[in-house]
Amino acid sequence: MVEDLITRMFEARNGAHLAHWKTDSFSKHESLGEFYEGVIDILDRYVEANMGGFGVIGKVEGEVEDPIQMVHDDLVWLTENREKITKGVPALGNILDELTGLHMKTLYKLQNLR
Repeated sequence: MVEDLITRMFEARNGAHLAHWKTDSFSKHESLGEFYEGVIDILDRYVEANMGGFGVIGKVEGEVEDPIQMVHDDLVWLTENREKITKGVPALGNILDELTGLHMKTLYKLQNLR
């Protein structure tokens, strides 16, 4: 049942985030932003407490088998498609560089810190 909860909350977070970008209502934009920013933090606390009482969860739909490979593959994709993504706009390039940097930092930590 916990696995179902996780799947539903990840789907809700993603759906809310996409709707957050598309709405023309400021109040909906803010409400959806608060939701997608908060739901995973609360879910994380719940799942960790649940595992403390009942053991490690089972497989969750959409689960990544190798997070190091996933971050690496996304880093390669971001780098290879930088120009298409940023459309030559320096401000977009700066933001994409932050995202790329986060991937690089995460990859380093996953590969080297124990």
